[in-house]
Amino acid sequence: MAMDATLSQLRAFHAVAEELNFGRAAARLGIAQPTISKEVRRLEQAVGAPLFARSAGGTTLTRAGEVLRPHAAAVLEQAERFGAAARAAAREARRVVRVAASPSIVNRLLPEILRAVDDHDLGVSMEVLEVETGEVLAAVETGRADLGIGHLIGEPGRAVTRDLGRDEIRVLLHRALVPGGVPHVDLRRLANVPLLLWPRERSPIYYDFLLDACRSRGLEPLVLMGTSRISGSWSYFLQDARAFALVPADFAQQEARGVLVSLPLDPALHIPLQAAWSRNPPDDVALILTVLGDLTRDRLVAGTD
Repeated sequence: MAMDATLSQLRAFHAVAEELNFGRAAARLGIAQPTISKEVRRLEQAVGAPLFARSAGGTTLTRAGEVLRPHAAAVLEQAERFGAAARAAAREARRVVRVAASPSIVNRLLPEILRAVDDHDLGVSMEVLEVETGEVLAAVETGRADLGIGHLIGEPGRAVTRDLGRDEIRVLLHRALVPGGVPHVDLRRLANVPLLLWPRERSPIYYDFLLDACRSRGLEPLVLMGTSRISGSWSYFLQDARAFALVPADFAQQEARGVLVSLPLDPALHIPLQAAWSRNPPDDVALILTVLGDLTRDRLVAGTD
């Protein structure tokens, strides 16, 4: 007998099976908890057996849930591979390269890349996928993007990465928090000011890099968790002199206006700028990598000690 189960139902089941908590599973998928509960109930109805035992003590898998969990994971993996193959086939037919870029790349470096690709008349168009901090490498490895550009993007699994150079990390803060005319920031002066930062799970390696930089400069920071971006709805903490941020120089220059200033650290701090792509990139990706290498050659020079 055929059983109708949708991918959304399988995603909901798989997320709850891993989290053993409907609220955390809903947050992971970016949907409301009643929605994920409804999807799981519909799948249980289609299966004809409960998949979870719910009690005051928590959520556990039933025997049926244990049996079906690896099968659901396999179906979802195959669906992801099918989607990646379909997107790749469509892009190949259109000669479109999809580029994933983190927030600190989008405002300044990415427009330079787009302009250079147009100027070189490569016959290639680029689609930009703006992703959150820490998601550049994942976008490439899941096939959502052909090429990724970001800072300290992590250790690759199925992808290849290359250092493009180093970018300076600067302090972005209200001018009232620093004495007038100082050339750089001594972080020890900010002991009572929280560091505005996105959640660690977004990019543990980047998060730890910034905290280690603070500690090595004599500051054990008070961390204020914002959203995945420093700009936007949480930026009022910076505007009101209630927090400071550590961000790449390009991003700092974009945001430093009005009451906000961008100053270097003492000693200076630099972060790797990296690119990622699949192990067997299409020719069009190789062309863009050549352009990207030309644009960032000065960063490689600046990155040498």
